[in-house]
Amino acid sequence: MLTHVTSRFLSSYNALSLLHGGMRVCKVAPVRVQTEITGWATMSTRATFRPRSLYRAIPLSHGEIRVLEVAPGDGDDIVKCRMKRISLVNSPVPKYETISYCWGPPRDSSTIKLEGRQIRVPASSEAAVRRMRLNDRPRVLWIDAICIDQSSTTERSAQVAFMATVYSTAKHNLIYLGEDDDDMAERAVKALGDVMDDMRPATADFTLIWETIRNENSGTFLYSDEPFSASVDFEALEALFSHHWFR
Repeated sequence: MLTHVTSRFLSSYNALSLLHGGMRVCKVAPVRVQTEITGWATMSTRATFRPRSLYRAIPLSHGEIRVLEVAPGDGDDIVKCRMKRISLVNSPVPKYETISYCWGPPRDSSTIKLEGRQIRVPASSEAAVRRMRLNDRPRVLWIDAICIDQSSTTERSAQVAFMATVYSTAKHNLIYLGEDDDDMAERAVKALGDVMDDMRPATADFTLIWETIRNENSGTFLYSDEPFSASVDFEALEALFSHHWFR
């Protein structure tokens, strides 16, 4: 049983904290990169102004990305931000954080205020930025749907090829799973802690995790019928891992 849950848990092994109030995970090292790059170019033409003009005003050279400086805000306040260009190849690299999330239906859109003008962006990206903004100070974030010119095939291709560097250079990689409509986040935090507590002695405090759960010769997972020592909330774990981000 321990190994069965562990194999699911490993997909978010680097997720260090899941903050209740919104299903938000902050992870220090990237686990995977998932990018969808279709659907927004058509939608963006219905915005208050064409974002393409903004992207042209901030062109990218090799090793550069655009980031959002998100203004402080609370609750239903409209997301306000400025866009700037930073280099990831020149030292020191400015501090920024990435957001990993699921795009959702491409036609669903919301409004943000970018450089003082209201524009339409994918609803999922607006929700992710809204959840990650701080209420007392600005926060510098990178999110693909807004920071990459989705109408430019050339730019999309170049930025996707650069994605591993974008994530590995960030101060933090944030995961937005969606809103906690079922009040499962706090329970999921406890359940993950219970699983980790059981894993520590069996894996020498995670230093032998792969040797413990995987056959060294065949590479297949090993399974055990040994029960957990704690009463693990499997309902909360199932709710957590059923989010589209893990699929």
